[in-house]
Amino acid sequence: MAEVVYAQQAFADLRRIYESLYADDPTLATNSLALIRDAIAALQRAPMAGRPAEAGLRERVISRGKTGYVVLYRFLELDDAVLVLAVRHRREAGYPGLDGI
Repeated sequence: MAEVVYAQQAFADLRRIYESLYADDPTLATNSLALIRDAIAALQRAPMAGRPAEAGLRERVISRGKTGYVVLYRFLELDDAVLVLAVRHRREAGYPGLDGI
């Protein structure tokens, strides 16, 4: 089973998502983070489950009804680890600050 490792940017993204939702609905904020956490944890068992993205990265789409999230990650096969790089709402454009990964 692969180890999941979070980049600092991914932690910042999760904090930003939680705080933006919490202001309007604390329960939604908690449930959304649990949904994201569970989807990332599933990558331990199936690290190639996400769709291919640019530069050897992968994206895990997390559906939440008409909306959802996208997790950008890299599977480090030699280390048997999933490196979570960023988490975005599906409506957000791109992954700023991740140039050259």
